[in-house]
Amino acid sequence: MAFKGALFGETFVFDDVKTVLARAGEEKTGDQMAGIAAGSVTERVAAKMVLADLPLSVLYENPVVPYEEDEVTRVMVDGLDPLAYNAIKGWTVGELREFLLAAQPQRLRAVTPGLTGEMAAAVAKLMSNMDLVYAAKKLPVVAECNTAIGLPGTFSVRLQPNHPTDSVAGILASTCEGLSYACGDAVLGVNPSTDDPQRVREILTALTDFRTQWAIPTQSCVLAHITTQMAALAQGAPMDLMFQSIGGSEITNSNFGLSMELLDEGYAMMEEQRSSVGANFMYFETGQGSALSSDGHHGADQLTMEARAYGLARHYDPFLVNTVVGFIGPEYLYDGRQITRAALEDHFMGKLLGLPMGVDVCYTNHARADLNDMDNITLLLAAAGCNFIMGVPASDDIMLMYQSTAFHDSAAARELLQLRPTAPFEARMEELGILQNGRLTGRAGDPGIFGRSAAQAKKVTSARVGVGRAGARMRTATNLQLRADHSVAMDAVWNDSDCPCVDPLGFYRIRSLVASKEEYIRRPDRARCFTPEALEALYAHAAFAPDVQVIAADGLSPRAIEANIEEMFALVRTACAERGYTFGTPVFVKYGRVATMDKIADALQAKVTLLFVGERPGLATNESMSCYMAYESSAAKPESQRNVVSNIHRAGLPVAAAAAQIMALVEQMFAYETSGVALNHILRGSGVLAAD
Repeated sequence: MAFKGALFGETFVFDDVKTVLARAGEEKTGDQMAGIAAGSVTERVAAKMVLADLPLSVLYENPVVPYEEDEVTRVMVDGLDPLAYNAIKGWTVGELREFLLAAQPQRLRAVTPGLTGEMAAAVAKLMSNMDLVYAAKKLPVVAECNTAIGLPGTFSVRLQPNHPTDSVAGILASTCEGLSYACGDAVLGVNPSTDDPQRVREILTALTDFRTQWAIPTQSCVLAHITTQMAALAQGAPMDLMFQSIGGSEITNSNFGLSMELLDEGYAMMEEQRSSVGANFMYFETGQGSALSSDGHHGADQLTMEARAYGLARHYDPFLVNTVVGFIGPEYLYDGRQITRAALEDHFMGKLLGLPMGVDVCYTNHARADLNDMDNITLLLAAAGCNFIMGVPASDDIMLMYQSTAFHDSAAARELLQLRPTAPFEARMEELGILQNGRLTGRAGDPGIFGRSAAQAKKVTSARVGVGRAGARMRTATNLQLRADHSVAMDAVWNDSDCPCVDPLGFYRIRSLVASKEEYIRRPDRARCFTPEALEALYAHAAFAPDVQVIAADGLSPRAIEANIEEMFALVRTACAERGYTFGTPVFVKYGRVATMDKIADALQAKVTLLFVGERPGLATNESMSCYMAYESSAAKPESQRNVVSNIHRAGLPVAAAAAQIMALVEQMFAYETSGVALNHILRGSGVLAAD
């Protein structure tokens, strides 16, 4: 069914509902990369006019991924409340927008159970930024784990005390820092750098013991893959929440190593074995661009695919959902303006579909964004009734190498907008002398309240702890150092070194389809591919069918390769020789992304492929390297085929220790003839743990 829209004497034809949705969206680099965005501002407005006149029934009958092909679509459609849907199916999208803006809050909840993700995306596309804030404010969603989140007047924080080597002492040091600013009432949530059930159990146990010791009313979570968490839960780990990243299509979730069956299994385990007491015990993360990056978008725009992820999330009645809005990169959201828009869209759509929605207000150092953009988004979300944001020491995550919201930011937003933490958490913070009448006291900001001084904390973590404050904001020296480090990280992204260090090591050079660093940043699809001629030359030059194939790629930080590859290459080559593995011709990829390993492995028929790539520079270092690994790596397999060892640098995981982890995984891959999530399943079932 084609649709036409006329504006100022020009007629635009849209082939189907999916095309109308794509053309009506605000400008996003991801949609441009996918070739589905409006070609002009006029076309975008014409598409919005067509969309405004579409009945909701048309969106229901035309999901962007067919019901027969996709389990996410089936979950959304089968889970709709028929009474709610029948009451609104004759409304147009424009009428839905006006209802959401005009109606009292109590009336809104009567219609939301009848909405699909496509409907939520459609109405978001008709709204201005202030519309999104205004409507979301009227859609509070309360959920309960150990404590309740989302009550009116509250603004909560996920305390994110990450550490590049999962040091429990380092994690607890950042936890003390965050709690001293009254952060953590949403959850104490750690992103692990390893995918080891035993380490997950150790971190969860340490966080639970700490919470018990200090009587902190909140919940804990380690954001490992669901299979790793299930293994940790089976080992007796105290688990309040089970986490998983999800996407808006079955293909996307498959690339995450995920299915509805696996989610159902994890949910059932939590029903029986969780350590929390409330009715809500799942935690999901999403992000615009994830479906496109995994080639699971089915030609639909990234906003619509994001809304579909929320349609999946509500099936499990979660305690927390958050969009990691600027994390995937500028190839999907190019600058602060696009990140701001996406944050407001995602928060609104999640709330509209009944989710306890939070936002990781963040950006990576290769995006055209800065801390001023994050300040703006934080205040807009707080005004919109966002359930929670992140809390990171001085906004700098030393493990994930990106910038998020600081402990200072939530404190300032609460003070400015008269918001508070959850009531039990606030009461405990008052007992500890951190809060008084909902505001920071003179003691606040001192981690020594919890028996760990700032000096002690600095010995166990490179996170920006013990920085103090000026009111609820950072001190001048801290703020200027943060900005100085940010400038260095941004400059490092644009370092276009050819990594001459690989030549004496015998690396064969090959180049992706990318012609410049700017194109590399904006077109990851081209950075994953080679010309047929380049692959033919590689095939003619390199050893065929090696046991182990090593690849190095400059990635987002050539400096990481220059700093680490010589030592790493020597250790891996020696270890392979000791184990009797044949060693392939090493390959260096200029302007390479992770998926280039699949193309090279396909060409050379390698058994195990190791790709060493420069991670995006963080404020702590521009020398961090990752190793992506796969058994019989192939472009025909999902991304979940890969294992990864990350944060390889002097201040993180040392090269020698990383090489030992890598070779332990290589041995497991040869033993079980698989990798990635499939290997994790086997190791979990056999009782063998992944490399420590």
